[in-house]
Amino acid sequence: MKHKAMRPTAMRATAVGGVVAAMLLLAGCGDGGAAGGAAPEGYERLKTAHVTVDFPETWKVQSEAERPELADGAAVLEQGGRQLGKISVVLKYDDTRDADKAAASALGDHELQAQIKGFKDFSVAGTDDGQRIDYSFKSAGTGSTPPKGEPVNGVDVVGTDKSGETFLVRINAAASALSADELEKVAKSVQVVESE
Repeated sequence: MKHKAMRPTAMRATAVGGVVAAMLLLAGCGDGGAAGGAAPEGYERLKTAHVTVDFPETWKVQSEAERPELADGAAVLEQGGRQLGKISVVLKYDDTRDADKAAASALGDHELQAQIKGFKDFSVAGTDDGQRIDYSFKSAGTGSTPPKGEPVNGVDVVGTDKSGETFLVRINAAASALSADELEKVAKSVQVVESE
C-alpha cells in the first residue's frame, strides 16, 4: 500500500469521518491480551459486536447514554473532573468496505489539528488489513478535556471486520495519564471477533 500517493481529504467517503473526529477526540481543537483470551492482568476488555480492545482497569466503560452517539463502545479515564483518556470503537465507520480508504478518512480527521507521527500497516488479530495512525496534539483545555497545553497522544486502528465492514478504534490519552508502553498495549490489544 502506498500511503504517500493518497490524498486523504479527497478520499473521504462521506462527512462521517469529520463528525466522528469531532465527537471522539479529547480536545476540542486539538502487548495486549491474546486473541480469544482474557484481558491481561491490570486490564479490562471493552467489547462490541465485532471488535474488542483492552484498557487499563483504572478506566471505566461508558454506558450507551454516556458515550458519543456514533460510538459503539467507549471507555474513559476521568480524574479531578477532567477526562484524561478515551477509547472509542466505531463499527461501520464508513460505507467503503475498504480499509485503505477508511484509514485515509481517519487520517483526514487529524490533518488540521494534530501532528501525524506515523501511518502504516498494522497487525490486528482477526483481520489481515489493519492500519494504524499515530498522532499527537495539545489539549485546548476546554470543558472536561485535559488542561490547556497538555500533550495528548493518539492512535487510530482501522480495518475491516469479519463481515467486511470498516471499523475505527480511536485511542486518545494525555501523556501524563497513559505511558507510551501502555498506549502500545492498548493499540496491540485490538481484535476482530465473530459477531455476538
